[in-house]
Amino acid sequence: DFDHNMHVVVADDLPDPTKQKDDYLALLAPLLADVHLAMGGSTLTLFTNRRDMERVYAELSGRLSREGLELEQQGKGASARRLRDRFIAEKDLSLLALKSFWEGFDAAGETLRCVVIPKLPFASPNDPLVREREARDQRAWWKYSLPEAVISVKQAAGRLIRSSSDTGVLVLADSRLVTKRYGRQFIQSLPSKNVQTMDRAGIGRFIKLWRSSRSK
Repeated sequence: DFDHNMHVVVADDLPDPTKQKDDYLALLAPLLADVHLAMGGSTLTLFTNRRDMERVYAELSGRLSREGLELEQQGKGASARRLRDRFIAEKDLSLLALKSFWEGFDAAGETLRCVVIPKLPFASPNDPLVREREARDQRAWWKYSLPEAVISVKQAAGRLIRSSSDTGVLVLADSRLVTKRYGRQFIQSLPSKNVQTMDRAGIGRFIKLWRSSRSK
């Protein structure tokens, strides 16, 4: 029952991550801190860019450590398999990860209670395949890049609910889901229709209430 077991929260007041990248990252880090602290760990954050992930990790890891929460990132040359095994084994561990964790990662139960997608995974406009498509078709972005990104988000959301008893929160931290007309395609692709839009300040409070309701 995805509508019951999976809650989706969309942050609607973050800057555009492509046009105001520095401002966006500066506000993303405290939002992620709120999410991790409210959830008590067990959070998987899926990045599209290593540099962004490393910058956020540098700002976030110390704060969470002081609160007794452990955060790991998918470093260069790190074994994705070992990271997966450790994440599954350590129930409260949180992880910042890249593309290899967007699909095929199975972490059922309490070890994964929250998935965060900071930025919609559109292919880079400098990618040779993207450039070739656009040279051939003016609507290539709508025909290829958009549907591919929608599928990637749907696959990433699928990491959260792996059994009929799993419950969790999916946080989408890209305001383009609200401001752009294509945002509806992402929302409609998700398995849960239980979607709420709110400002970033309310997301931590929402997760605390969600955890409280589960403990009753």
